[in-house]
Amino acid sequence: MAIDAGALAARISAECGLEFTGRSHTGERGQTFQLQPAHHPPAHTFTFNIEVGWRSVDMDFRPGNFSSDLLSAMGNADLGARYGFVSVLQSSLDEGAEITLILNNAGHAFHDPAIWTVPWQRLALSVRKGMLPLNDGDPAADAELVGAWISRLSAAVFALLPLESDEVLDQINLTEIAAGLPEGAKLAVEVNRYERDRRNRAAALAIHGHSCKACDLNMGRHYGEPAAGLIEVHHTTPVSQLGPNYIVDPRTDLVPLCPNCHAVAHRRFPPYSVKELRDLLHQGRAISAISLV
Repeated sequence: MAIDAGALAARISAECGLEFTGRSHTGERGQTFQLQPAHHPPAHTFTFNIEVGWRSVDMDFRPGNFSSDLLSAMGNADLGARYGFVSVLQSSLDEGAEITLILNNAGHAFHDPAIWTVPWQRLALSVRKGMLPLNDGDPAADAELVGAWISRLSAAVFALLPLESDEVLDQINLTEIAAGLPEGAKLAVEVNRYERDRRNRAAALAIHGHSCKACDLNMGRHYGEPAAGLIEVHHTTPVSQLGPNYIVDPRTDLVPLCPNCHAVAHRRFPPYSVKELRDLLHQGRAISAISLV
């Protein structure tokens, strides 16, 4: 098995909206990878270290030697960011992964509220998943599986990273757009803000994958490499439940939809649910079948 490090870096870059570079090495124990944020010195940022074995993937987040400011910002992330971090790791745990978090030289559960009450000075986070169907003679399937697990670690970390200035501007612009609109339209704009948040998107894709939850379309498998990872994120919570202190949980509030299904979902206000979209698809296919008889 030989997985392309550049392709993995491109996938994580697309999902997180932060450019990564990748390099790999093949040794006796398998293939290892290092992914790092591009255009930033690793000593001041971090590295994802990945080791792919016969049936396992071992990954860890390693901060640079001079990344104290970054760790401090991660430890002071807002409540929504913390929800994303915990949700992604919880979904990984539910899938049978082993998760180790060591903060300031002491072990903690990733969902332990105490980790947010102390300054973050040192952090080690690792995710290990064994019993994977790797090395079965399908390199493309191996690359997809390894990439999916790397996405989980990267999305958990990315949830806590400080927002870029363009994201803040984007949120301000959306708020300005909503000014003066009817209440329903304001709520629709707020939903769009949640859907467009890069952290939410990365977490939702890490948890739910890249196939449409309504029609099951996977754009990469359907169109090939040019469409790999092409999917949109849809907010499932009714807008009537949104409030000033609303916190997104990517496990339950966000789902991936293909561009067609996402557009149809928003043809109505409030949007069609995933179940309703599936029902519409079923009805449409039934009508098409009858017309062909």
